[in-house]
Amino acid sequence: MKAKYLFIAAFALFAMSSCTTIRRSTSTTAGVGTVVCQYPTVADLEVHKKVETTITWGFVPFNLGQPTEQQRLENLTAEVIKANGADVLLEPQVVYTKQPFAERTLTIIGYPASFKNFRKATRDDLEALKVVQPSSRETQIMNLSQPWYKKIVSKFKK
Repeated sequence: MKAKYLFIAAFALFAMSSCTTIRRSTSTTAGVGTVVCQYPTVADLEVHKKVETTITWGFVPFNLGQPTEQQRLENLTAEVIKANGADVLLEPQVVYTKQPFAERTLTIIGYPASFKNFRKATRDDLEALKVVQPSSRETQIMNLSQPWYKKIVSKFKK
């Protein structure tokens, strides 16, 4: 008799837990096709002399408690940038070597560089940017700081 009640209780529990709620959405959304363009800021890049830095570490089974090679590379890049007072590392070349059950070495070679003379892009700078990043469609570039443009914009703000 107890087995019968236990079976009924288990079946009832299973039946109640297998119910799902159906949810339907009655709302829709529409995409808004707007493009916001910011006037570009450009800077000069001062490139320093080529540097080469190497780190070495020993073999650890399964890398227990050790950073990964990618983390070591990122840390080494940050150290090179910091040591040379730079902002970026240009053309980094990475050499990673490892011997079975022996030491590993990671070497990074590159050109540290610093940004100087941040300024609003001139017409010549904009033409140079077109060469570097050609657009798939024809875009019109306007200098938004010109007085004639401010007059047009002020009419629409009213």
